[in-house]
Amino acid sequence: MNATRRNRGFTLVELLVVIAIIGILVALLLPAIQAAREASRRTSCTNNLKQCGLALHHYHDTYDVFPLVGLKPFECPWQFSVQARILPLAEQENLQDLLNLEEPLFVGSGPAQMLNPLQAPAAGTVVPMFRCPSDGTNERFTEYFTTADSPFAGGNYVVCTGSGTGTNYDLRYPTDGLFYFVSACRFRDMLDGSTNTLAMAETLLGSHHETAGPSPGDPQRQMAHMQNLSLAPNAPGIPGVVNPDIASLLAGATKWTGQRAHAWISGKQFASTFCTYLPPNAPTPDLWAKGAGFIAARSNHPGGVNALLGDGSVRFVSDSIDLPTWRALSTCAQGEVVGAY
Repeated sequence: MNATRRNRGFTLVELLVVIAIIGILVALLLPAIQAAREASRRTSCTNNLKQCGLALHHYHDTYDVFPLVGLKPFECPWQFSVQARILPLAEQENLQDLLNLEEPLFVGSGPAQMLNPLQAPAAGTVVPMFRCPSDGTNERFTEYFTTADSPFAGGNYVVCTGSGTGTNYDLRYPTDGLFYFVSACRFRDMLDGSTNTLAMAETLLGSHHETAGPSPGDPQRQMAHMQNLSLAPNAPGIPGVVNPDIASLLAGATKWTGQRAHAWISGKQFASTFCTYLPPNAPTPDLWAKGAGFIAARSNHPGGVNALLGDGSVRFVSDSIDLPTWRALSTCAQGEVVGAY
């Protein structure tokens, strides 16, 4: 008589144990996977900044000068960014063909100022070299100075205008940094050494949203837009706001805008520049008022930001960097001693 064989499956307890083990393994592996992905994104970000550095050096080799922020400082329609000017030197000739620096970037004035339709094809082109892969925000901005049919493309890599101390946040006049309106700086102007002078760093794109109230909805992606505050002097020798406590100024803010870094093509200060008045990824939001402001370097990389130095090298700068050191790195010829960072 043959014995009947009975197939034995998992009991409920055994199945639950297996599921629990799988859950534990996933929980252990997921952070490692996320860390590996972020390491890859950070490497890509570093490579993008190195490409920007090469383009800046090629520009200097070609024209014996670094590109400037805006051609005519008191005429906003002509404020093309440094990023726009290095395109031909960064294997972006096809895009450069769409951009005509002999035509204004904007038409109209004041609140009616809008993107020039002739520049819209270039302005709306996403440039991978200008995008940090760790910033997943939509890079097409239709909320500011344009229409939904002609978006701006934002960019994460912004040029350094200096420390922002004194009145060095006012780009209409020479600052202590490498870039400002009609700057035309050269390697010989980096008396502190090209290895000790910031050229670019990364920032986060704006939130696309305007909010009202005493605090922003997103302090990293929004900035205070204080239309009633006058920061900058009207002419050289006339003092403006000097070395302010940003938190105190922000106490009067009621409007928060998400337009920071919204257009790589634009030389507007909040669109394509930063200064080191605030530390990297500062908890204090940025501030903008009547054509001048304090815009910080920011990123989604844990613990800091990537920064491009004048010699073309890229360093990861910690959020905890000593503020005087961070500011010293942004100046060209102040003679500060830059320690380890």
